Amino acid sequence: MKNERLRILKMVEEGKIDIDEANKLLETLEGDKKIEKKSNSKNKSIKILVEEDGEEKVNISLPMILAKSFMKFLPKNAKESLNNQGVELDQVFESVDSEVEGGTLVDIKDGKDHVIIKVE
Repeated sequence: MKNERLRILKMVEEGKIDIDEANKLLETLEGDKKIEKKSNSKNKSIKILVEEDGEEKVNISLPMILAKSFMKFLPKNAKESLNNQGVELDQVFESVDSEVEGGTLVDIKDGKDHVIIKVE
């Protein structure tokens, strides 16, 4: 991406294209970058498993694109348990979306309560 931007600037410097053409090309490059980022996110999903007193309460798998809006459906006590353990789900979702390829992110056992968050 950086090389393409430099090539566009070089073409402006050499007079091969004008500023308007350069802006259009740069906007196209930015659009391509956003599409690439979105397609990577669509391929990932996040799985959340919550057990309370040994009984499964939540077992859900969501595409990353929906994971951030999932917070309103998570049981309040599960959310509190994660927060008490120092796990901020908003930060987890952001990291997963941009950095993590796959695997278990969080695995917390507290007596008979168990929370697992993983990327598939």
